[in-house]
Amino acid sequence: MPPDDRGTSSDALTSLNQIFEVYAHADSYHIESVEEMRLDGEFSQLWTRSLTTSIVSPGNRYRFETHSDHGNGLQISDGKTEWIYYPPFQQYIQHTAPSTGPSRIQSPTAAGLSSLTGAQNTLRSFSNLQKLVRTAVYAPDESIEVNGKIIICKVIRAEGELPGTSAHITTRFTFWIDKQTKAIRKMTEHREGPLHPTEPGINYVMERDVLYPVADLKVASSPDQNFTFNPPMTASLVREFEDRMSAGIRQFVGKQAPEISLKGADGRDIALQSFQGKPVLLDFWATWCAPCVESLPTVEKLYHETVKNGLVLLSIDEDEEPKKAYEFWTKQREPWPNFHGSVDILGHFPEHGIPYFVLIDGSGQVVFSAAGIDETGLRAALIKLDPAFAPLSKTPAPYF
Repeated sequence: MPPDDRGTSSDALTSLNQIFEVYAHADSYHIESVEEMRLDGEFSQLWTRSLTTSIVSPGNRYRFETHSDHGNGLQISDGKTEWIYYPPFQQYIQHTAPSTGPSRIQSPTAAGLSSLTGAQNTLRSFSNLQKLVRTAVYAPDESIEVNGKIIICKVIRAEGELPGTSAHITTRFTFWIDKQTKAIRKMTEHREGPLHPTEPGINYVMERDVLYPVADLKVASSPDQNFTFNPPMTASLVREFEDRMSAGIRQFVGKQAPEISLKGADGRDIALQSFQGKPVLLDFWATWCAPCVESLPTVEKLYHETVKNGLVLLSIDEDEEPKKAYEFWTKQREPWPNFHGSVDILGHFPEHGIPYFVLIDGSGQVVFSAAGIDETGLRAALIKLDPAFAPLSKTPAPYF
């Protein structure tokens, strides 16, 4: 089609804004998207793919579903009951559907569910695009194939400046708009420059491609099966999501410490039970674990605060090569001993991430078990363990 027949650039921007307005005010819709994002930098590359389904129907019925490298999630309401299902944990929550619409997902352990918030905000994402776009021009019409069907599309290219940055990063878009339904069926986005706020001197190129296999903004009715949840036989009904690893770590508290022998760098074996009568803190770490290494100054501070009152601190490295951990420990000159955590030793403890801390009282019972950096909880456990630690400050140190 000749350029004159497609109108002016102002016509293109007006047309695009009108389409965005339709998305902004849709009260029932069925949108499915397949998104691919590539981020290329001088020293790193990233590729992600995600599938999203967002269905909203009258009567407070909705279905939000996501599949990505962050995990899968499903949120459904039939108007009376809401279900939230997290396949990686094989767990689901069931409660009365909120009258105000879908529940906001807040689960620190089921991090993959956060993508459901994006599914809920599908229409808002188009409103955000409207705020970003500043100029637009028509390009020649194109035909695209969606689910085996050829769709004739009006094509609009647009530009906008990324807000909140001092580098004036330009974002370029191309929209393929179904000439029959006026719905966006495909979109590409291109950005380049210092896209990471923490790395202002490093330039990246981002390419995002989104295909919309389903883009229905006027859903008169939707099958009941879209709003019905039949939990898999392997799924458990829970009050809140918790992965098995976190549950195992938490449930380790109250159990007797395992009867194990730790092998020192000099080859001598030391039985953990040989410290019975004294509180023992085990610190699991590895040279390749940045948080573990960064926490060492604070662990050392804690050691100096507690050693005079009888706390025994033992580090256990999880390096594949014991020699590497030994050389690091020798160079570090920490005042407490380190032992290598063989498979046999680690098998006596819950599956865990690192750093991982286990506090054992004088009777050999585990009184604290936590993965990650929780100095406040550890200090509180020490103070509760023995009056001798009462003067111990509960204030977290900077790096722990």
